[in-house]
Amino acid sequence: MSKQDESEDNWIAAMDNLCSKLNVDPVAAKKSKESFSEIKHNYTLDGDILHWMACALYVACRTSITPTVQTGKAVEGNCVSLTRLLRLCNISLIQFFNKIKNWMEMASMSTDFKDRITRLEHKFAVSTVLFRKFQPIFQEIFSGLTNEPVKTSTKSKKQKLQPCTTNALFEFTWCLYVCVKGEFHNSADDLVDMYHVLLSCLDFAFANAFMARRIDLINPAFKGLPADWLRDDFELPKKPPCIISVLCEIKEGLAVEAATMKEYSWRPVVKTFFEKGILKGNSDDLTGLLDIGNFDVNVKSLNNLYETYVLSVGEFDERIFLGEHANEQIGTKNKVSGDEISQVIASFGPSARACPDTPLTGRRYLARREELTPVSEATNSLARLAALLRHARPKPSPHLLRFFADYGVSEETINNNVVRPCNGWMEQFSNNLKECNCSNETIAFRCNMVTCLYYKVFEHIIREEHRKKPQLSLQVLLSQETYQLTVYACCTEVVLHAYGVHSLRFPRVLQIYGLSAFHFYKIIELVVQAVVEKLSRDVIKHLNAVEEQVLESLVWTSDSPLWDQLSKIPVPASTEVYVQDSPNSRRNISGLQSPVSAVIDRFLTPMADQAKKQLFKDNIKPVQTNNNIKQEVTSPQSPPNATTSSTENTPNTTPKKANNSLMLFFRKFYSLAVVRMNDLCTRLRLTDEELKRKIWTCLEYSIMHQTQLMKDRHLDQILMCAVYVICKVSNTPTNQVERTFADIMRCYRQRPLADNHVYRSVLINKGNEEESPERGDLINFYNKVYVKCMQNFALRFTGRHECSLSPLPAGRAARAGRWSPGGQRVSERHQLYVKPLTTPPHHHHHLTYRFSRSPAKDLHAINTMVSCEVGGVKRSAEGGDVVKRARYAAPGVARKLQGLVSDRQAV
Repeated sequence: MSKQDESEDNWIAAMDNLCSKLNVDPVAAKKSKESFSEIKHNYTLDGDILHWMACALYVACRTSITPTVQTGKAVEGNCVSLTRLLRLCNISLIQFFNKIKNWMEMASMSTDFKDRITRLEHKFAVSTVLFRKFQPIFQEIFSGLTNEPVKTSTKSKKQKLQPCTTNALFEFTWCLYVCVKGEFHNSADDLVDMYHVLLSCLDFAFANAFMARRIDLINPAFKGLPADWLRDDFELPKKPPCIISVLCEIKEGLAVEAATMKEYSWRPVVKTFFEKGILKGNSDDLTGLLDIGNFDVNVKSLNNLYETYVLSVGEFDERIFLGEHANEQIGTKNKVSGDEISQVIASFGPSARACPDTPLTGRRYLARREELTPVSEATNSLARLAALLRHARPKPSPHLLRFFADYGVSEETINNNVVRPCNGWMEQFSNNLKECNCSNETIAFRCNMVTCLYYKVFEHIIREEHRKKPQLSLQVLLSQETYQLTVYACCTEVVLHAYGVHSLRFPRVLQIYGLSAFHFYKIIELVVQAVVEKLSRDVIKHLNAVEEQVLESLVWTSDSPLWDQLSKIPVPASTEVYVQDSPNSRRNISGLQSPVSAVIDRFLTPMADQAKKQLFKDNIKPVQTNNNIKQEVTSPQSPPNATTSSTENTPNTTPKKANNSLMLFFRKFYSLAVVRMNDLCTRLRLTDEELKRKIWTCLEYSIMHQTQLMKDRHLDQILMCAVYVICKVSNTPTNQVERTFADIMRCYRQRPLADNHVYRSVLINKGNEEESPERGDLINFYNKVYVKCMQNFALRFTGRHECSLSPLPAGRAARAGRWSPGGQRVSERHQLYVKPLTTPPHHHHHLTYRFSRSPAKDLHAINTMVSCEVGGVKRSAEGGDVVKRARYAAPGVARKLQGLVSDRQAV
């Protein structure tokens, strides 16, 4: 027998042994062996072979259906416990999550299955976070907890039953929590809700110990105890006490939210446990659980209930946190309890991480980072939202009604165009919450919160709109229902994120309201500006990430309204949509987004057709060549030279800036694109400015003239291809800039919010009604699709006469490259910077001017310095307006300083 045959027999025997121990049915066992054999044949499986077997078995079990004899219903999961499977395969949970992601890619698993794994991973993160909170809170309430596990010994009939110990109560409370949590199928991974469920279980345990007068269990120093608790003549109250408010006060909870959760969601579940006989005690006031004779039965019943649940859903057993070997089974180096930061949270990708990365754009809106735990971060977001809405009502405020009345808007118009649509959207949101099995009280509370936030944001935006365009009738704005709906949807997203509702995570909100991503993006920045000082850093960061997600891919889906507009107006160049701002303008710092524009500009239709023909004339002629730059990563080689055209890649007309919907979109899109490009180039150590301009020119050309490349694809996919091809054609013996796709993808993974799915699953061919879409990795896409579209253009960069390069958008990431410790550089020829001056300058030889503080002579000195070299801006000694520019002045410096002065004089 050959070694290969012997190896084959070994893994088959090992797989059969696993299936036997797990009692896997023959169909699922065969399926797992077939998939494992196929993956093993096509890929090299590094590490312990048992770890990969665990993946094959889990997938086979979770994708098979087992009919049951008694009920006649089908059960998913093959009744195999994930925890037991991992224990038999000697693999921790964290290792499993890492392996299963690779397995899903190799096996080309469906998006639905990947979503299920993501959800399972997120639930694991939530459970880990909450168990770290559980032990210290329990020890605050109860005393006598030790590190020794509860010993389960078989008691003889004659053996006297003993009262429960603190350790036994600890395990009972956690087991009760995971059983109750199992009843919340669609919200079991929502951090805030589950934290309040945990507090309800702790309150329940305290109430039972209190009513049983268990002085030995309760910590005498606990803040929730009455002052006379330890006195012999203490009289028990008729009703059990509630310590929810006390726990929220000392342990980062939200009292109103927790009380609502306890009364309307937690209590009904526990009531059913009494009715079904799972819990024994007094079902009227939910006490008596710790009585001798009841406690042991209750513990056993809860464990049986939870084991049935785990087997039916195929999830990990959350009781592993209680075991002696919890660290090994979970995969953490340190203990999961206490205040230590677990490796679990840091292991997750952006979609499931408790504290996600900060997006590259939008950082100017973020306040300073606070040292917060995941729970305190979530509750802080909700607390700040609740504080903002404390006195709000789900209707237009008296101030807004008075504002409308002052400008001739009738009450009937307000009812028809504002109130009635809002009530309809609230109903849509309510229906979706019902699908998540939320209680009626929870649904009403959250709908009320969204609507209150909507009216606050709506009022802020409409007042700003009137300030910018006082000549515009408010009737015009109120007629834009899509605009109002996007505001409501964005407020919904704020509330959902603040609550941590993972099952309704973005872009689900678009489906709820039937909104397109193209319309939704227009309102995000305006909402951020309305709430930036009121809400938490986490919420603002989330909205920034949502905007990036929309711009990078969601707006480019084949059903997007963007394509209808592009059928009438060609894609503009970045130079046509960029608006030069004054150098000290706050909106330029960090270069997130477009200059602030009126709402009406974002929702009106694009410019007239007459203007289109002149603004976007394409004078680039394709170059005919027989050369081919198609090349796999595995064997790179330099492409041959080709004849190039010197025709400019820019329109030959300078259009007027138009603040219409499409212009605003591409201004934001190009801003994001250049930030992403600069970040990737920095990570790849591509620092040459000319090379970056070549990459930008190639990327911009693909967006403008090969726009179909973006359809149902991702900006980063086109960007990585542009970086690869330009580095390839620009590589010379004296300038080694070529980078492999492996290098590019490795650096891409390091970027905040990057997702390896972007380069592992790229649309190759959309297919048709009979054929499903063809997808492949980024190299596959480059060879089959990208090269065919971009080959001729890319080869222009290989000859002696290269085509003209597009300028990097000056107000975005290109400007970020000019940041220095001295501030924002406003001139390429001078050491001239503008920055917020929070402390006095350290170097006395620097020329500085502090607005509203420094005398006019200081600014005059700066002007003189500029004028001495190239004839800069001259200013009167009295500090008046700019009166003269020398003939040879640097126009960029003069324009920026003029804008700087104008902005300050307008304050």
